[in-house]
Amino acid sequence: MKAPRTRRKTVAAPSSLDDLFTSRGKDKTFLAEAKAYVVDKNANDDSRRQDIIHPSEVAKADWCPRATYLRIETGIHHKQKFAFQSLNIFDSGHEAHRKWQNRAWETGWLEGNFKCLNCEQVWWVKSPGTCDRCGSTALEYAEVPLRAISTHRMSGHADGLLTPIRKILEIKTVGEGTYRYENPQLLARHSHKDADGRPYVDVKGLWTDTRVPFPSHIRQVQIYIWLANRFMGLDVDGAEFIYESKMNQDVKSFTIKANFDVIADRIATCEEINQRLGKNDPPACPKEGCKECNAYEESDEGVRGGRRGADTGAEDSEAPESEGLEAPAKTRRGRSRTSARPDGTPRRRTDVDLCGADELERVRRNSARAGSSRRKAG
Repeated sequence: MKAPRTRRKTVAAPSSLDDLFTSRGKDKTFLAEAKAYVVDKNANDDSRRQDIIHPSEVAKADWCPRATYLRIETGIHHKQKFAFQSLNIFDSGHEAHRKWQNRAWETGWLEGNFKCLNCEQVWWVKSPGTCDRCGSTALEYAEVPLRAISTHRMSGHADGLLTPIRKILEIKTVGEGTYRYENPQLLARHSHKDADGRPYVDVKGLWTDTRVPFPSHIRQVQIYIWLANRFMGLDVDGAEFIYESKMNQDVKSFTIKANFDVIADRIATCEEINQRLGKNDPPACPKEGCKECNAYEESDEGVRGGRRGADTGAEDSEAPESEGLEAPAKTRRGRSRTSARPDGTPRRRTDVDLCGADELERVRRNSARAGSSRRKAG
């Protein structure tokens, strides 16, 4: 006698494509999981240093020195919350940074701190192909650290140093939000409505009329040039901006010369903040009170829900849409090979003052080119 057949449960086919996608929409998806992860990761990221003044904040048109002082003095960071779309934009900016840094590296133009992922040496060099300690090609770019801690409480890092032209490299990704924040008049001039009254932006015209870097970008890179020359012993006479449009992926380059007159008042304010720290003597707010500094006056403990910043961490930029808030993912590539000096003793690191404890943004690369000589900056 044959065993009875197991009856399979049949699922009715959707009557239309609309029904098909509606049913799928109720299922758990990777996208939903990824969005939640990214937002949660950013909310819990305390890696950015809060005990120093960031060049990116000083460069902003609406910078509040009082809020900067109170952040450092209290150790409380009032972290801005970002939705997934903004965080996704920031990550796209990080990828663009890595892309252009890799291109500068591969053409032999890139100088700065590099880190070996095998032996963890960090050393100053121009576009290496292998680690000069262990021979590994698993390298990452650790950018150009810039500091004036004792005098101005300032610390940051430039995107790169272009050796053949002795200029700072600054990479910016530019979207509609960047124009809305940096140059709303230019954006308004190229904003129109179609025959049905729907608004649109003339992307080509907007990009064509972008003829100079934005003011806050200029101030930021002038601070970098000033730090590089005065405190880091780097002989640079200007900067080259790489602007990449998020709207059409077109690219522009702007070169500027050093002009410290545009940042002299802000540099003096940083020095003043440093002198006031520890004396319960905050500077005045330029607006006689703004949301950034008023938050610290709301309670004896600072802002409710404020977050104490870590003493060490990644310097990052806050310019809307033009730069992200987190360091790029650490994709490890290349081969490793362990070695030491001919006599078997370990090789001494000579770059501690340059790399410090900062977890700088990284660019990784697998290369088989020969290494080059070491150079210290200041």
